[in-house]
Amino acid sequence: MIDNLPPRRELPPEVRDRIRLRVRAGLDEATRPAHRRRSVWLVAAAVVVVATGVVFATGVPRGDSAGPLAPAAPRNSGQEMLDRCWNAMKPYYPEIGDPRGWNIPFTLVHGDATVTAAMIGDQPLFCETTLTTVTISDPDAPPAPVPGTKAKVYLRTADGLVAGLADPAWRGVQAVAPGVTLQPDGPPAWWLSSLSHQFAVFTGAGPAVPLALGPEGAEVDPSALVSAPAALTVKVDRPASAERRSEAGMFLDECLASSAQQVPDRGAYVAGAFLSWNNRKLIVARLGQHVLTCSARPDPGKPGATYYAVNPSSVQDLKPGAGGGALAPVLAPVKETGEPERLVFAGGVPENVTRVSVTYPGGQPKDAVVAHGTFAIWHTDADNSSIVDGRTDVKAYDAAGNVVIEASLKLF
Repeated sequence: MIDNLPPRRELPPEVRDRIRLRVRAGLDEATRPAHRRRSVWLVAAAVVVVATGVVFATGVPRGDSAGPLAPAAPRNSGQEMLDRCWNAMKPYYPEIGDPRGWNIPFTLVHGDATVTAAMIGDQPLFCETTLTTVTISDPDAPPAPVPGTKAKVYLRTADGLVAGLADPAWRGVQAVAPGVTLQPDGPPAWWLSSLSHQFAVFTGAGPAVPLALGPEGAEVDPSALVSAPAALTVKVDRPASAERRSEAGMFLDECLASSAQQVPDRGAYVAGAFLSWNNRKLIVARLGQHVLTCSARPDPGKPGATYYAVNPSSVQDLKPGAGGGALAPVLAPVKETGEPERLVFAGGVPENVTRVSVTYPGGQPKDAVVAHGTFAIWHTDADNSSIVDGRTDVKAYDAAGNVVIEASLKLF
């Protein structure tokens, strides 16, 4: 018998999230269907607790659907996005020509953000569009060099885009944030043009997070930190502000602003179901067909500090249509150090849903908190043990008491 093992150590939250992200990415790759099937309208959480105390979640399909919910399709046509870029530039460069005449090496879509790389004459230009905002690099600003390389950075945006000219020897691009876990929504997205050497990489880290850049697949010097010139303009051309005066609204604003994981159009997300337990908080938020969660809890590695996290696996797409919706996998704030994690079952439902009932195996129905097309409910310790072997029943009702969603879900 071994009785001199070192005491159990709590994993730092950024390490826990990195493990979740890697496991989630591997599971998604393994379960991705070869062909897209008909729309998934309901996805539940599968939660696994391993010996280290790390918890991760994967999507579990319903019916004949396979794999996790597919990413959102771009909301706008390519020409519409170019027109938004052009209109944002014209006040600064009235002489700039119609974008139909621009040389465009690539356009990269990542979630609701799209970056267009253009060459106007011999001048590289980058334009990022989201649902509400256009951000454009400044053609007259000197680019920021990447130390020790021939690469240059022209633009960093609030939601984590880094764009510029790569070292001609590079065949790919990767970003490293020393001391910070980058948590892009899904595997990191990047593109590098072999002709213009323009690159774009979505990191999930805002401009305040120090970044080092290097070639894909090689060791990146963490001291080779990059900066970026100020953008020419950050224009909100499609305003969509949401309420931020209620307790839920104020917490959502605080949480999204403080999380290392940045979210495009964060000011437009509507605060939904809100849970508070001791000094732990979790909120579900919604923007159109998108649902995400953001949580706050004491940082075990920094006494007195708060750790904010947008769960990278919780951003889900709601499929349109009557009765369409999604139940997103969510991880809740942790308990006191050394205790098991407390989980939350949460997600998005059709806007007309006013009540969501959850029945764990062998248990009684429990009502979730419902607000603005979202819901959330705590797992108790008893729930965590009972859901391993059985199925969880979920019913969603409208104001007249009609059942809008009914499903029996295997959460493990």
